Amino acid sequence: MSVAVATLLYAVFGAGAHTSLSRSEAEALSKQLESLTSQLDSPLDIFLNNFGISLIMAIPFAGPLFAGWVAYETGRYVAALATLQSISVLFLLAIPIILVYGLLEFIGYGGMVMGGSIFAYKILKRRAREEVKWYLLTILTSALVILVAALIEYAIITAFKDLLQEVGQYI
Repeated sequence: MSVAVATLLYAVFGAGAHTSLSRSEAEALSKQLESLTSQLDSPLDIFLNNFGISLIMAIPFAGPLFAGWVAYETGRYVAALATLQSISVLFLLAIPIILVYGLLEFIGYGGMVMGGSIFAYKILKRRAREEVKWYLLTILTSALVILVAALIEYAIITAFKDLLQEVGQYI
């Protein structure tokens, strides 16, 4: 079920990436993205950023709305990059999935949204007490998936940064 939610979130992410942006909007989003990512210097930083966002996604009732907003807005950053660099949006959407870290992130986010949604349902049915341990287990499991994604993402960033520096010596 969380894979279905992850797929839905990815579709919303894709919709955001296909948003038409003016050059000035793209430049503003690009500057925002640079500001946000400049603080992510380690796998722990990436994990804490993504896990913090995903914890909000796990909040009963409000979490799915927040998750949709985050997925769409993140897609708009992809649209900005595509606009400014003249790169295919589909290519940019595929990279995180092909490199696995994005697939894991979306599965982790899907787990958080699903866990919060099930917990919300149990709250409405007045059976929240019996769901608490499963809710917390879902958060823990999703956190582990998001941690593995952060480790992979950081390794890829580091490898490409080193590769670009190496290639730059010869250009």
